[in-house]
Amino acid sequence: MRWTPGARREPGMKTIAAALCLAAALAACTINNSPSSPHGCNSDSSISCANAANGYSCSGDSQPTDGDSNLDCGPGTADESNTDFCCITLGQSTCAPDSSVQGCQGNSYGFSCTGSDTPDDADSSLNCSTGTPGNGATLYCCS
Repeated sequence: MRWTPGARREPGMKTIAAALCLAAALAACTINNSPSSPHGCNSDSSISCANAANGYSCSGDSQPTDGDSNLDCGPGTADESNTDFCCITLGQSTCAPDSSVQGCQGNSYGFSCTGSDTPDDADSSLNCSTGTPGNGATLYCCS
């Protein structure tokens, strides 16, 4: 049987197979944020940060710590429609960034440690205060 323009054509096996392949490919697609870009935030080298901290620019109410709990960030600064943050990353340690630590001045960041190590053990670029006990941990301010 020959197909003529305007005539209805029954789908052949090749057409059905192609449709199934396309459906399978679309079902397998996912969209992922870059692991280096916390949700709603992007790394931004144009932000001037002290003490080897990295700059992040965030939209809306987003904060760099929303996507990376190893970050410890200073207070954000409004920059047009975004908020800019300076953050440091702490490596493997019993210490964690802790924004609830009180008394950190200037470019200092708060940390709490549950073991005997200190934040500067995990990141030698840090200069940390003497630890003080609090909330079942030892608290530090580091710059």
